[in-house]
Amino acid sequence: MRELRKRLTGVFAVVAAVVMALALVPASAFADATTLHTVTVSEPSGQVDTHSYEAYQVFTGTYDSASKQLQNITWGSGVNGDALLAALKADPVIGSKFADATDAVTAAAAMSGITDKSTDAEALAKVIAANLSTTKFASDNGSIDVVGDGYYFIKDVTESLTSDTYSKYMLQVVGDTAVTAKDTTTTSKKEVKDTNDTTGTTSEWQNTADYDIGDAVPFKLTGTVASDYASYTQPYYFAFHDTYNKSQLGDPQSVVVKIDGTEVDSSAYSVNVTPAGFDVVFSDLKQTAAHAGSTVTVEYTSELLTGANIGSAGNVNSSNIEFSNDSNNDQHHGKTPEDTVIVFTYKVVVNKVNEASQPLAGAGFTLYKKDAQGAYNKVKEIVAGAGTTFEFKGLDDGDYKLEETTVPSGYNKLADVEFSVTSVKDDAGKTLTSINGVATTGQVDLGTQKATVDKDAGSITTTVVNKSGSTLPSTGGMGTTVLYVAGIVLVVAAGVGFAVRRRNNGLEG
Repeated sequence: MRELRKRLTGVFAVVAAVVMALALVPASAFADATTLHTVTVSEPSGQVDTHSYEAYQVFTGTYDSASKQLQNITWGSGVNGDALLAALKADPVIGSKFADATDAVTAAAAMSGITDKSTDAEALAKVIAANLSTTKFASDNGSIDVVGDGYYFIKDVTESLTSDTYSKYMLQVVGDTAVTAKDTTTTSKKEVKDTNDTTGTTSEWQNTADYDIGDAVPFKLTGTVASDYASYTQPYYFAFHDTYNKSQLGDPQSVVVKIDGTEVDSSAYSVNVTPAGFDVVFSDLKQTAAHAGSTVTVEYTSELLTGANIGSAGNVNSSNIEFSNDSNNDQHHGKTPEDTVIVFTYKVVVNKVNEASQPLAGAGFTLYKKDAQGAYNKVKEIVAGAGTTFEFKGLDDGDYKLEETTVPSGYNKLADVEFSVTSVKDDAGKTLTSINGVATTGQVDLGTQKATVDKDAGSITTTVVNKSGSTLPSTGGMGTTVLYVAGIVLVVAAGVGFAVRRRNNGLEG
């Protein structure tokens, strides 16, 4: 019997520390079966939800401080011993281990063959959880007061748990005891890449980006499978929920799903477009190669639409993961906190005036953008009309050329203006810090000296001046005076020549 008690002590250390995610802090021993003990359950760092717990006494006895063993073991008040023993015998996973067990002592002895973090240990936890009585000790702000030495099953009974997994513990209580809930929470992350069309460079995955309207914006969703994933034998639900404003961003294109870097066949999941965005749903992640700690990713592109916000408000895209969070009930789902990214876009506004700074109608402009090969590609053409303000919306950073393609009558054509749009973003804070436009050629400076920059509106506004053309002299103007004067000179010169000839003739005569 002494050897049995030693083995029993060892097996419950395994069950307590491993099967039920136990973190046990040793306490002083008590030999009184009626002594009050306090079990304190602390949430792990960063845990979102506050959990509620109940404690059920599975075994009771008298703790011997010299041998550090629980003696005189009997079934505790938290279980129906006969029903629990019958369930242990009938379990398809561990039933054979309890074939010869007849009472609490022999049932405890049968547990000695159950190893750390094993399938058998998980099965044992499930059987105990399914055979608890109505006698329990409830938690108050994370503390549970229990009566008597023994082994206790602590159950997570949090209502509407949304961001974490349900936890269970089994531990030996021989004094005031503290445990820390094991953090098995699924995590999720949303990211975007930023591409500069002019330089051809693309960033790593990050929180912010800017794009032209009409561009295909690359996004990535990442989820980490919970560390207690192996304890789920029923279907494991795992779904990405992506949310965006459908006037700003288009529905997903080119969806690629991977688990630990390997692309998953599309038959293993579904992609469902919803009124608020779209979902990627694994009805049962257990049908894939995923395991505890696996990384599941979803990459896709989404078009930046004409309804996109211009400026610092940006276009926000958020996501979370819905996942199974109760190994005893596959209908219980949790959700990770929302994670967001933001995509910015800007505009250039050109005001047309004459030399007197008066609005000048009749002009037309075309905006081009330089690509990575140095070629300029048309972005937008605004034809001539009565308007004097020209707005080019939905631009990102890069090099541009503004060409006056229609010149107002009586005015000279504006030289092409080449300029760069630049932006500075706070990626960690997911905000737009500044924008600017700097001209490299042409008659107008789009920089801060001569242009108006409004970060919130996302606008770079400048004024361009057309100068009137040179004209030929008209009748009655300065030109006729010059001609008349020239004519008089010619007549005088002719008269002088005539007089000289007559004088010469007279002399000769």
